Amino acid sequence: MFDNLKGLIWMDGKIIDWSSARCHIMTHALHYASSVYEGIRSYDGKLFKGIEHYERLHTSAEYLDFKVPYKPEELVHISQKIIKKQKFKEGYIRAISWCGSKVMTVSHNNSNVHTAIAIWERPVIYDDKIHTEGIRMNIAKWRRPDPRTAPVHSKASGLYMISSMSKKSSEKLGYNDSLMLDYENNIAEATSSNIFMVIGKKLFTPIPNSFLNGITRQIVIKIAKKMGITVCEKAIPLQFLNEASEVFLTGTAVEVLPVGIIESKKQKWMFRPSDITNNIRKEYNNMTRGND
Repeated sequence: MFDNLKGLIWMDGKIIDWSSARCHIMTHALHYASSVYEGIRSYDGKLFKGIEHYERLHTSAEYLDFKVPYKPEELVHISQKIIKKQKFKEGYIRAISWCGSKVMTVSHNNSNVHTAIAIWERPVIYDDKIHTEGIRMNIAKWRRPDPRTAPVHSKASGLYMISSMSKKSSEKLGYNDSLMLDYENNIAEATSSNIFMVIGKKLFTPIPNSFLNGITRQIVIKIAKKMGITVCEKAIPLQFLNEASEVFLTGTAVEVLPVGIIESKKQKWMFRPSDITNNIRKEYNNMTRGND
């Protein structure tokens, strides 16, 4: 039960017992999704890309038209303090900022804003079979929205409603995750991770025009280019999978995760993690455990 873990949470300027972190039922974010969050990792007790994540938290809040009341540098310092205090080796940091219970109308004008940081030990653990065969995915029925209809470049909690539904549906069918298409039926991403495809010796990934340009995604692009791999960002139709030999996902939670199968109602695509996937994953592991 995540509401009853042992540990500490920082909330609105104070470090408190984990079980004491509460918000009221009339919290605006609970009713109207006025909240943004970040998932961050720490390796060997050190926050990884903390400033980048907390700057994005601020940007996400700006998209939703409210302000995080703490500077990115303050949030990095607070996170590192909790990591050190609780001796986390591979911690997972969930930072969230949300509109509180001061107002209860559709508008969050004049609302109070809360911010909290929770950290728990969460190493990335996949068995060898996942790295040699990859995960299994289906195609989600939900689409990533048109950027004219939602703040798609924010890490806003409300945008993850269709992710949660799609992931649950895929797991009930025996898959690990779902591939989500965009509003034009091109490949977008997984439910909470970006996607890359290897065709020939080139790496392809969708342009993030209807979803988040992930920090891990940006790191992987830099790694690939440093390795001399051509990276192509473009609109990618589903049929593009016919040409792909390797597919992998990227994200803070999954790091670099190979995909073995993507299946629709009419077609099944199979891939095998090979040199490009494995070399990028190895370099990412070296970077995170070395905290470059």
